Order: sequence, then structure tokens, then C-alpha cells
Amino acid sequence: MARRGQISIDRIVALRSSVLPLYVLIRPDGTATTADEVSEDGCDFLTTKMHGDQISFCSIWGDYLSTEGGQVGTRRYCGADERFTVEKVDTQYTFRSRSGRYLSVLDRAPYVTLAETAGDTEIFQLFSLMMDGINVGKQLEVLERSGMVTVPSLVTEEQLDELRAATVELGGSCVAGAHEVRAANLACKAKVFADLAVHPLVMQLARRTVSARLKLSDMESCCTDADFVRKELEATTWNVVHPYCSVEYPGLADATASLTAMWFLDSLDEANSTWAWAKAPLTDGVHFPQLPHLSSIEQIEAVAGTARPLGASSGSVWLYRGPVWLSNNVGAASFWKDYDAQTRYKHLSGQKEQTFRALTDAQRTSPQKQELSPTLVQTTYVREYLSTRFPPTPHRELSALGGDMQRQQLELLMPPL
Repeated sequence: MARRGQISIDRIVALRSSVLPLYVLIRPDGTATTADEVSEDGCDFLTTKMHGDQISFCSIWGDYLSTEGGQVGTRRYCGADERFTVEKVDTQYTFRSRSGRYLSVLDRAPYVTLAETAGDTEIFQLFSLMMDGINVGKQLEVLERSGMVTVPSLVTEEQLDELRAATVELGGSCVAGAHEVRAANLACKAKVFADLAVHPLVMQLARRTVSARLKLSDMESCCTDADFVRKELEATTWNVVHPYCSVEYPGLADATASLTAMWFLDSLDEANSTWAWAKAPLTDGVHFPQLPHLSSIEQIEAVAGTARPLGASSGSVWLYRGPVWLSNNVGAASFWKDYDAQTRYKHLSGQKEQTFRALTDAQRTSPQKQELSPTLVQTTYVREYLSTRFPPTPHRELSALGGDMQRQQLELLMPPL
């Protein structure tokens, strides 16, 4: 982020002293301290936010670095004592508190303190959080600014093969005579989906945008037969994810209370995609998002007119905040609109002898084309005060899904019974 054309600080950084081999950390218990290295999972990096020429630092646990009472500590809110004035020193920075004293580090207790003047131990280097070669802070900035971001090639081909096989095993692959097949609550049914639910990069973005104590609402796969949609369906329908699909009129929904990660197990392109998305319009143009199941036909048609095709390469993830209107049956009956016109013309011009009804029957009974049946996995995280689509998971089921670190993450998302 840039301010006044001079200061550019990433949204997720680690603070390291310029002279001492120490990083400023905020522990899970809210203690401000130092360490000679940061954890590989990125949880020691701090989320930054600019307030004019001031900056605040928040841990992934939800605690803000604070100088209240002249002592360095933490608070669960961001007030005047949790903001620092940024002063740039060449390519490094000092941070002046509300009292005029500077953030400083020591090699002894209390480790993180305040100094009257800005000397060597008050100058800090800032390091961006990088995962899989991706600057996570840049993704967070785009997500917060536009409400959505796509991260390509986040899942390897080997992982994709495992996910596809698990989807088939759990009954999530397309079957004849249906335009879609869905399988829900996947995170507690197979380890490969549990791994995906707590993907490190997505968890970094989810916990820093939604809540430090977020929960998993659902993890659902959807396999869509694009050929069936284009030949057999007559109308396009729209939906939103839980919990927005369960609210009552007038459908008040907090657009900042959830994050959805849409994983592409197969590439989605013009040939095989009947997916589209549209931003939910606000009820009065200012406040709460309007939802499709609580909208009139005219309102739905107006939103559908702004829809954009959904497409991405396999292994990518599309993240969006709040309710987004989605459809996986855009282009319903489009095959016949085009085919009917062409075929009737050929019949009228004497180019065809076969009856039109025979041609339509032949199309409808043709074998299913797997390349036209892509699978997506939709994972939605919600704030701690919202109800989830499924109840908490029994501890014995969580304990079978991975190692200690993964169980800790899963228990955060799905508190065991």
C-alpha cells in the first residue's frame, strides 16, 4: 500500500530490528515479545492497516500491538494507542507512538518497549509474507479492495488427481439425467479435503479478512454437465452460499462476515463452463446485499444482466467475500436455440431427410462427455457468531484427519463435540 507517494508497506509483514537479530511477535496468548525467527506457517507475520500516515499491526490471532499506558502490550481493538506514525529511514522504518516515543526492541525483558528517541534499535526492516512464490499481502489487498481475487496454480496436478478420485468415491461425479451432482460436508469425510480446507495461503487470507476465530460453514463439490444444461434445461437459476441462502426477508446479510474459496479441480473455459457470477446488489443502494431467493423476477433479471462468466485453470482458487450470486446453468437451452434454427433451415432447403424429432432424440440419448463435466469445490468460512450449515464434528473424526498442526486448524474451523 502506498501513502503520500513515499511509504509503501505490504498488508502482511514481519518486523525485524535493523541491528538485532530479533523479530517483533504477538503470541497466541496476546503477549508481545521477540524471537530470532518467525514460524514457517506465516502466523507470526502481522496484518498492517494504514490510517492516514499512521499504521496499526494486528496478529492473525486478532490482537493489536498497543502502547496504552506507556507500555507495549496488545488490545483486541484498534484505537489511538494502537496506531503508530510511520517515519521512513532510507529503506527502513521507525514507528512513533501516540506519546511521541518510538517502538524499540531489547535482548532482555521486556524485549519490546518504547524509547524516547529513534536510535539504531528503533529502526525496523519489513519482510513480506511469501507462500509458494506468492506475496500473500498483495492478495489480501486485492481481496479487500475488490471483494475477490483469483490465485492460479495453487494445487499441484498430483493433489488434483487425489481430489478428483475422492470426489468420485464420495458420490460427487456427474450422472446421466442430471445437470449437476453435489457432495457436501467434505472436510470431515476425507483427509485430502481436510488438507484443502486448511490450505495455508487460504487460511492466512480467511483469518485476516473474516475473523481470527472463524468457522467452516461447509465444503461442497459440484460437478456440472454443461452439455445437459445446454440441451435439457429451460431456464437459468441463481443461488448464494450458506448462510445467505437461509436468511428470511428482507435478507440482511453482512458482506464482511464470510469468505468463500472456490477451487477448480478442472479448468473452466468457454467450451465446458455454464458457470457465471454477479455481485449481489444492495437492497437500497447503500447497505445490505440483496439475495436471489428473496428477489422478484425483475430484480433477478436485472442482476443476471450484469453477470460475468466464471473461468479459471485447474488448480486455481477464486476467493470472494460475502454473498455473490452464482449460477452453474447459464446458457440453458442454448444448444436448441442455435441447433433448431440451423436444422429447420436445412430441412426447408431440402438438405436433410431425417426428421427433426429423430435428430433431437439422438442428441438427448448421446453418451455423456466427461470433458464437459467440470468439478468445483466450494469452501465457505464464516465469523464465529454465525451458524454453520453442518453441526460440529465429533473429536474422533477430526483426530483421524491429519497431524497435530492440521488438527489444531480443523478444530478452529470445526470445534469438536
